[in-house]
Amino acid sequence: MSKHSLDPELSGFIHNLRSALPYLEEFDQQTFVIYLSGELIEVQNSRVIEDLALLQQVGIRIVLVHGAELQIRNLYASQGLDYHTEDGIFVAEETNMPFIEQAVSSANWKLLSRLRSCARQLQPFTGHFLLAEKKNFSGNNDSHFTGSVCGIDLETLRQAAADSKLAIIPPFSLGEKGRLWILDPIQVAFEVATRLRAKKLIMLDTLPLTNFDNTDSSEITTDSISQWLKKEPDLPLVQKIQLTAMTEACVRGVERCHLLDGSIEGVLLAELLTPKGAGVMITNSSYKRIRPARLNDLQSIMEILSSPAQHSAIVSRTPEYIERQIDNYLVYCVDEDVVGCCEIIQYADGSAAEIASLAVDKSYRNQGIGSELVREAVKELRSGDIKLVFALSTAVSHIFTQCGFKQISPEELPEEKRKNYEFRESIVYGRSLD
Repeated sequence: MSKHSLDPELSGFIHNLRSALPYLEEFDQQTFVIYLSGELIEVQNSRVIEDLALLQQVGIRIVLVHGAELQIRNLYASQGLDYHTEDGIFVAEETNMPFIEQAVSSANWKLLSRLRSCARQLQPFTGHFLLAEKKNFSGNNDSHFTGSVCGIDLETLRQAAADSKLAIIPPFSLGEKGRLWILDPIQVAFEVATRLRAKKLIMLDTLPLTNFDNTDSSEITTDSISQWLKKEPDLPLVQKIQLTAMTEACVRGVERCHLLDGSIEGVLLAELLTPKGAGVMITNSSYKRIRPARLNDLQSIMEILSSPAQHSAIVSRTPEYIERQIDNYLVYCVDEDVVGCCEIIQYADGSAAEIASLAVDKSYRNQGIGSELVREAVKELRSGDIKLVFALSTAVSHIFTQCGFKQISPEELPEEKRKNYEFRESIVYGRSLD
């Protein structure tokens, strides 16, 4: 190994850290409401709580809602009590309230202690931030102490976030006359996220993630998931409640909702700080799209093209050239950020077209963006009389072969291209549209 190079593991860490910086910039001072199941509080070797602390310390405003189902079940079992639910929600019987309070308080204290042990600078605190009223069940059970959220102390939560404090919300609340109500933590997380207008609502549980429509896609829109839920009557009720809550949260203004298997090491950081993610993300509409370029995309296109151009991967383009040809560019957007582009050049006789200036921002590579741009360009060209689509590359390109291109001879290219280009260092890829 060269004395001027780092250990590969250390180099990988540095690369990943640099890749995370755009996300950290985007999330700085943004509010995330995170639900943490009671099961994850009890897993001693889980580092998800450390990861929560890390996110708080790098500038993300976290409001943490925790569950206590496991703790209540275990205490019920030790006392020989029956654990009862209706509509998937725990029914807190009045006679069992001392045991329920004990279980919830135990989970709350354990979570608070573990967070405080993560870092000296971390300031987690807990309290009564909610108002509740009696929940109505579909059955006739009326002698219970299960409640629904009817009010939230938003000012205290906002002030805590502004002061870099991590608020922990347990699944109980005070009601009229000081009565204690036991709450469904998923509903609590939903209400807090929507009323705080959080950027994200994240569900951390130990349930295996659902495979939507038997695809590997980790992103799904609210419309798609609503249709999918209608076709899955056998879905575990808890997960159905989670997915329904997240879908409704997106409809009400939360930008993204995430469902994660918190038992997987590093899943929270991977989901939030890497392009690929590690869970299921729900959005109100598709946040990734390809569109025609606009003049105000010029600077973004120049920045994307600058890196590969320096290494002779693509032909250098001046700002003046791109401005003149802007109508021939496609851009790939994540939200409103341009992260990829390509140019479509049609030749005079109208029978051939070139895909050029294909480039992707370094933080978004290896996600299939280049292939999507090529496919979209081919799709647009199919509407005309184009018979041959081609591209030139200084290296073997799997992007083009994955999109149905194969190596061809420069002699198959339009005469105009052959006259004005030196092919000695280029591989020519072509695809017939006949």
